[in-house]
Amino acid sequence: MGNIASQFSCCSSLQWLETSKEQHRIANKDKNSSSKPEIAVTKKSNGKISISAEQWSIPLDIIMEILSWLPVKYVLRMKCVCKQWYALTQDCQFIEKHMSQVTNITRFYNTCPVRSAPSGSGREIFQLICGCNGLLLSKSNASGKYYIANHATRQILGLPDPRKNSFGMTFSFVPSSGYYKLVSVYDDNEEAGIEGCEILTIGSDNSWRTLNLPNLKNANKKREKIMIVLAGEAVHCIRVNKVRTCFCTEIVSLDLENESFNSNIMPQGLFSDWEKVWALDWNGSLSFAFRVEEAINVMVLEDYKKLKWGKEIIVVPLAFMNSTSDLMENPVPLLTRSGDLWFRVKDKKLMAYNIESKKISHTIAATKRSKISNCAVYIGPSSLITLKGMQPGEITTNGLQKFRF
Repeated sequence: MGNIASQFSCCSSLQWLETSKEQHRIANKDKNSSSKPEIAVTKKSNGKISISAEQWSIPLDIIMEILSWLPVKYVLRMKCVCKQWYALTQDCQFIEKHMSQVTNITRFYNTCPVRSAPSGSGREIFQLICGCNGLLLSKSNASGKYYIANHATRQILGLPDPRKNSFGMTFSFVPSSGYYKLVSVYDDNEEAGIEGCEILTIGSDNSWRTLNLPNLKNANKKREKIMIVLAGEAVHCIRVNKVRTCFCTEIVSLDLENESFNSNIMPQGLFSDWEKVWALDWNGSLSFAFRVEEAINVMVLEDYKKLKWGKEIIVVPLAFMNSTSDLMENPVPLLTRSGDLWFRVKDKKLMAYNIESKKISHTIAATKRSKISNCAVYIGPSSLITLKGMQPGEITTNGLQKFRF
């Protein structure tokens, strides 16, 4: 399962790099900067002439800048050049710089075959839960185990088992603490509509820690709908409860930095039909999308602690849909990334609508033999991040598809 006692295995190379830089500076200082490289001409026994020149070394900062613009697969090759370059590719500062400059965005999503595979076929299916910084959280449908995998570096980390009946799990990086955290929301008492919450900090915890999730204490409540959304540095649990003849909607938010909860009751009558409302991440803020005729309206909750909403409702016309059949399929908004609003059109395709250009920027269609199984999508860069305890290995792509642009 692997030891997850610390966050990164790369930070120990910083001291080596600083020493290397100092040695490099001293070596260059001893050289006469005005002189040209010495040319050595030698004649070999076979009569051929060999010409070599003593070259000045390239500053490490320039090497770092060049390598930071390369795709991950090429950086992994470059680390074999020398010990200095290997240490550089393991350095946390370089990894962050590389991830901020990479332009090759990767998309992962779940698929399943139209016809079920015969029993005993031996094919293990992994389901994508979510992803962060090139690390994907997946679940094995066979064993029920959870794994974090970096498909670019081909490394994998097994996780301790969370509680059963988990229906919402998030995975995120908390910049203020420098740790990755997983949050699981599960049914503690389904009949009473009571949920539980637990958290796992990669690099600090060896097992899940239980958090006291606030619950609406009303014996007459009945849970109608619940949504779990990660937005920014907070995990939001949106509960739609029916109390006698009225609906009561509560937002319970977990601040990932200090692991404290904030609870708010949403105004009644805000949405007439919660079955047609989707909660999603809108550029780091919790938002709610709902369809009005041939448009998707989005309300952004700018400050969840004060229940402060954006001044304007964002309107996304659905005229960009290619056909009437797509409109009739009720496209489901998923999330917003880099100016694109991503939709899932039933189990047929994923579409990205660019809000600025008001055009479709990307389309991913399912094959004839498969269908898009759920709304879990990872859209982001590949990375060189290696978590402590990761082992060489890969998650098979049966059921997990990758798409690049």
